[in-house]
Amino acid sequence: MGRQTQLHALPQDVNELLMGMHSKETLEVALRTGKDADPERLTFIPENMSGQRFVMWSERFAPNLQRRFVARVASPYYRVDEQTESVFELSMPGVTTWQGRPALTQGRIYGVFQNKQSEFEKCYEQIIRYIRRNWRKNPVEWMGGYIGPAASDWFNQGGLLLPCYIPPVRSDWIQRLAEQHPH
Repeated sequence: MGRQTQLHALPQDVNELLMGMHSKETLEVALRTGKDADPERLTFIPENMSGQRFVMWSERFAPNLQRRFVARVASPYYRVDEQTESVFELSMPGVTTWQGRPALTQGRIYGVFQNKQSEFEKCYEQIIRYIRRNWRKNPVEWMGGYIGPAASDWFNQGGLLLPCYIPPVRSDWIQRLAEQHPH
C-alpha cells in the first residue's frame, strides 16, 4: 500500500525542499525512466522539466539503484519501479495554459512502504513534515495538498491551479476555476 501527498510546486520549490532536507536525509533525484539502467543523478530539478516524473531516494535505502528494462516493440526503455525499490516517485506539476491563462497541474510525492524498511516510511514522513512547515495548504480547498512558496507567488499573480490533468473547457470547469481569482 502506498501513500501520496499532492502538491503544486515549481522546480525552485522542489530544489529548496531537497536542500532543506539535506541535514536530515540527503536525497538523490533522477528521471524515473531513461535509456540506461543507471539513473543519471541530478543536482537540481531544471526549470524545463515541468510535468516530468522523477524518483527521489536516499543512499541509505537504495545504495545501488538501477532501472529495470521495459521491453516495448517500438522503443524499449528503463524504468525505476517504486513498488520494489525504496524510492519516492516525484511527479512534477506541469506548467501549461488553460483558456489562455497560465496554469499549473497538480503533482505528487508517492511512496510504497509494503515489504520495505520501517525507516523508509519515516523518511517520507520527514519530507511531508518539511512541506507542512515550509509550504502552505492549497488555497483551492477542493484540490487538497500543498503549494510551494514559488508556486504560491505565481498563483497570487493570477496563475490557475489545476488538478493533476488539464480539465476540459466546459461550463462547470470554467465556473470552478474562475472562483480562484474572482474579479
